[in-house]
Amino acid sequence: MRLKLLLYLTLILALSLCSGSSQAASSTETSSPSDSALTPDSGKHCLEQGRAKPMMSSLLGLQYAGWGLEHRLRVGFCAPLIKKPGIVWNRSFIQAGYQQHLSPIYLKPGGYLMVAPFSFLVFNLEAAPILYWPIGLDAAGFYPLAGYDADYSESALPAEQGGQAQGWYLRTGVTLQLAAQLGPVRLIVLDSLQFERWGLGESPFYYHNRNDLPAAQTDNFLDNNAVILAEFDVHPNAQLRVGINDQATLNIQGNKLSNTLAGVVMLNLSRLGKRVVNFSPMFRIGGRTHHPVRQGGINFILALGFDVDLSKNPGKSKEDSRGKTLTN
Repeated sequence: MRLKLLLYLTLILALSLCSGSSQAASSTETSSPSDSALTPDSGKHCLEQGRAKPMMSSLLGLQYAGWGLEHRLRVGFCAPLIKKPGIVWNRSFIQAGYQQHLSPIYLKPGGYLMVAPFSFLVFNLEAAPILYWPIGLDAAGFYPLAGYDADYSESALPAEQGGQAQGWYLRTGVTLQLAAQLGPVRLIVLDSLQFERWGLGESPFYYHNRNDLPAAQTDNFLDNNAVILAEFDVHPNAQLRVGINDQATLNIQGNKLSNTLAGVVMLNLSRLGKRVVNFSPMFRIGGRTHHPVRQGGINFILALGFDVDLSKNPGKSKEDSRGKTLTN
């Protein structure tokens, strides 16, 4: 059994719809029963409440073929950025805090910053140190390679050769998020372009488990991730989303490309109790249209994402500076 620990969590851009860090993707005013209490120009910043607050986001994913498991945790503070009336600004925000990626073979504890100057545009910056270790399974750990064209199939990465490594990574990019109501269906389009710079280990080259590509000791990746979703209201508190997802990951120096095309199905529950918001299980299945050694392979992902309101009085109303009542 192969454990390559590549969840493609960024592949699951649909889950950015249910993450407090990217609430700009939604433009509907009736996604939950409490939304109707919001005035049209009060804003939907920061978990739909239009006010600053601490919050937590959790995203857990399990991938099959090859096996992978990762949990992303964010704990931060979100604040409205522009409090102007209108759809262009009513989901603008700034958010920063602690971010952690944890899998069976690596830990990335660091920080993140997200800025949405407009409802349809989100800029992000992440940075963290990295700790790698082996767990006694093939392809699970740090594996030096002879070069970009070296064999990194499962048989070439035996468990006994997995090692430890330390390093760092930097990720920055921009996400475009649009939504349009077409009768009973809401069409959602997201496209994220991300630049990653990694420094890991002491070997001139190594197998990059998370991106499933070979990499130099210090290397750059470009990732473009697009998703188109159709959203249907199945309950005042629940939305069904189905669509298609495409992700291309390029090792820039090595010119090695991985591309996956997949179908996505997810159910979003707008609220569970007073604190849990946008509770979203998701299923994704597809295959690699391009890959140096695994082209045509089929895999699927199960994921669960949700946000938690950490404010003192979640769901309580508050008077904003214009005297309007915000209720969620």
